[in-house]
Parts: sequence; C-alpha cells; structure tokens
Amino acid sequence: MAPRRRDTSTIDLFRDFEPTPVVRRFEPEEIQAWTAARRLARAISAALEGHKRDEVAAAMSEQLGETISKATLDAYASPEKPHAIPAHRLAALYTATRDERLFNALLNDLGLIAVPVKFEALLKRERARELKERLEREEQAADAQWRASR
Repeated sequence: MAPRRRDTSTIDLFRDFEPTPVVRRFEPEEIQAWTAARRLARAISAALEGHKRDEVAAAMSEQLGETISKATLDAYASPEKPHAIPAHRLAALYTATRDERLFNALLNDLGLIAVPVKFEALLKRERARELKERLEREEQAADAQWRASR
C-alpha cells in the first residue's frame, strides 16, 4: 500500500499553536546575574516593563497601607545596587503587575515553582496516581514473593 500524500490544500490549524505555559518564568538570559539578589532585581525590572512605576508604587501603597515611592521601586529594580524587597512588598508588586514570574525567579534556586491555585487539584490527582502506582507495585511484589514461597 502506497503512503498517503499530505493534503497541502488544507490549512494546518495547529502548525503555529503553542500552549500557554502552566508555569510562567523569565528566560534565563533575561535575569542572568551572579547573585540571587541581582537576579531578583532584574526580575523586578522586567516585571515593571510596560507599567508606569509611579502607578505601581501607588497601587502597592494602597494595598499595603504604607508609602512606596517610585524611587523605592527603582531601587528594588536596580541590579547594580540591589535593595532587598520584603516579601510583603513582593506580593504587593505581584498584585500590581500580575506577573507571577517574580515568584518563580525567587524560587528557582530552591527548586520550587509557583503555580496558579486552579492547578492544585490536578497536582493532587497526579500525586495520588503516583502513590497508587507505587502501592500497586508493592502489592505485585508481595504477590510474587507469596507465590514463590509456596
């Protein structure tokens, strides 16, 4: 039987399709630096791109009930003189920018990731499947041992 020829008249709807990543991260070269503090500063700078820093500072100030200035944001985003951003301010920065890559830049060195909460049930399901498979292997090994001992 001769192989079927590809239909070149029909548009391939999935040719250029790339699914949205479940875990959003910065490209490594985007935040490359020698220290974790500088990588986080570069991540903050990248997350602020396309945002007006004075508006982000105002949104953070409102959320936290403390004054965050544009100059403070500039300091957090400066890889040359990185100023450590407190965790509660990083969370507020996320709220203002909606860029979870900030958390993943911070967590990457620890081997952790931040994923949207909507995926928690899927993660639990996969963990349950792993446990179930492990228990099934143990059961099969015990059955084999039992049969061999008769």
